[in-house]
Amino acid sequence: MSAEPVAASPAPRLSLADFATMAITFFSLGVTLQVVLIDNGTSAIRAFVASSVIFSATSQFAYLAVKEAGGGEWAAIIAGIIVATRFGILAVSLTPRLPTGTLRRVAASLNAFDPNVAIAVQQPTPEGVEREFWRTTAGMYVGWFIGIAVGTFLGDVLGDTQRLGLDAVFPAALLAIIGNLLRTRDGRTAGIAGGLLCVVLLPFVPAGLPIILSLGGVAIAILLSNESTSSEEAS
Repeated sequence: MSAEPVAASPAPRLSLADFATMAITFFSLGVTLQVVLIDNGTSAIRAFVASSVIFSATSQFAYLAVKEAGGGEWAAIIAGIIVATRFGILAVSLTPRLPTGTLRRVAASLNAFDPNVAIAVQQPTPEGVEREFWRTTAGMYVGWFIGIAVGTFLGDVLGDTQRLGLDAVFPAALLAIIGNLLRTRDGRTAGIAGGLLCVVLLPFVPAGLPIILSLGGVAIAILLSNESTSSEEAS
């Protein structure tokens, strides 16, 4: 008696509730970043312009971390650039999955971030990839720009962002987004290997670089998956 095939889990799609959650998450992140920037002596106008143009809170936090540790301006900028290099990797992983068309692929590549790529690449068709990518991106942008506007006006009124727990919003949301991938064996392998690489490298390499190098977990997962496939074919 043959076993019935197990149905694959449907690819996650952004519902209206998910859209609102994404917007609220990036709203909280935008408020937090602006408060931190202004608390660290950045003028309100400069903080708003920087966040509007950069749209990379992780890079800005890396910059602040180096400055607070006594590093120079260029060292802080380089730390931010190192953290931001992952967006290029994300764009490379996204672009082949999109429908053909140079302009639409360029536009998507310029807006490739962790949450929207994580949702998009799980879609089974190029049209689905593009649709969920831009829906997620819209939620991110709506929340982000409202958040940095509110954070700029509030300045340091909110006080300690860690006490309010706002600093935990983004990591928690990202974990929820990749949760579907962690249900697969390859996803768990990549997550565990990448996490171990990051932890091991933290004491030895500059801030931000462990995050980039932790992508080696994906390579490890691919190698192990290929070896497993080869063994099954040989048997």
